[in-house]
Amino acid sequence: MGNKLLIKAGILIFTATAILATDITINDIDKLVNDIKQERVGLKEKDILSAKDPFIYPGGKARHIFYSAKSRKKRYRFVLSAIVNDHVKINRRWYSLNSKINGFRVSEVGRDYVLLSRNNERIRIYLKRPKSKKIKLLVK
Repeated sequence: MGNKLLIKAGILIFTATAILATDITINDIDKLVNDIKQERVGLKEKDILSAKDPFIYPGGKARHIFYSAKSRKKRYRFVLSAIVNDHVKINRRWYSLNSKINGFRVSEVGRDYVLLSRNNERIRIYLKRPKSKKIKLLVK
């Protein structure tokens, strides 16, 4: 019982000291609010475009992301996940030879790659290499 009373008295004294020790006035609060409202100046656009990519990619580089030669903005993203005869699975959809995908034509299907072409642009997409070449077949 005595310990609880001592703890309550300590908390009361600490709280009263904290309240009396702070000398914050309304003018100080208004000054802080005005400082927050001021517009901040960020980086210039050329600094942003020349900044290094902050992400770490497996294998050292970002794969399957292609940039236009004129601008450094991302324009296309193609992920090749399967090839069966002349049919390919790109971005989770199946396409056949000479099909159109985002304005590109599937112009060539190789053993482990696909060539997409549009006017004078050509993009070759490769299958991801499996880490293990062992094939396991499970039969019921």
